[in-house]
Amino acid sequence: MTGMPTSSMRAHYERLLSPIYRWMLGDFTAALERSQKELEGLGVGRAPGGARGLDLGAGLGLQTIPLVRLGYRTTAIDTSAELLSELASECPEAQRVCGDLLDADTLAPGTYETIVCMGDTLTHLPSQEDVARLLSTACTKLALHGTLVLTFREYASQARESTDRFILVRADADRILTCCLDYGTERVQVTDLVHERSAAGWTLRASAYRKLRLSREWVTEQLNRNGVMVTLSTTDAGKISIVARRVV
Repeated sequence: MTGMPTSSMRAHYERLLSPIYRWMLGDFTAALERSQKELEGLGVGRAPGGARGLDLGAGLGLQTIPLVRLGYRTTAIDTSAELLSELASECPEAQRVCGDLLDADTLAPGTYETIVCMGDTLTHLPSQEDVARLLSTACTKLALHGTLVLTFREYASQARESTDRFILVRADADRILTCCLDYGTERVQVTDLVHERSAAGWTLRASAYRKLRLSREWVTEQLNRNGVMVTLSTTDAGKISIVARRVV
């Protein structure tokens, strides 16, 4: 999910999103299959013997579980104890660490053959300086010939306007999750609206937090500065994917 988010983001996840996060994904088995295909498409294959994996912002394990299935001895870091508890039920083999991603060097000592930071984890961090710090740590922890995989939403180049700001995330007969985006210069405010139906009728819960507007070029530049080779940097359907490898 995040590193050490702002208090508003932490509260947002704790009271609104964490309890429904698995529901948001729909069929969890299918979501894991899609995640594994995505990892493989980004160059993460079967782990060589003894290889270690690190999932920064693991949540309930959408990348952690595929990494374990690919043979990696995987450590998952996240700030949400609730989501990590769900991960423990699904994948007890993964090592789980609840804490700030910016402390990853001490929370997950040593080097790793594969490090992933996916979903919107990078944009959840409080500032670009924090993103640069996390990327520096990830590059330092990458083993020789290791692979770093980053994905995040593309908010930087073009702002949604008017009714395009509203996104239906998921809906069923008893719950509707809608997201509204309001763009500032450096950040986008995300307002999540959850309508839920009970015997008493429909209720609405709403909460808001801010994400960073990170550009693909800026993140790529940070990786180059940290001595890794960027082998893939693309934007597709509003999602940025970057792969880097340590070659020296």
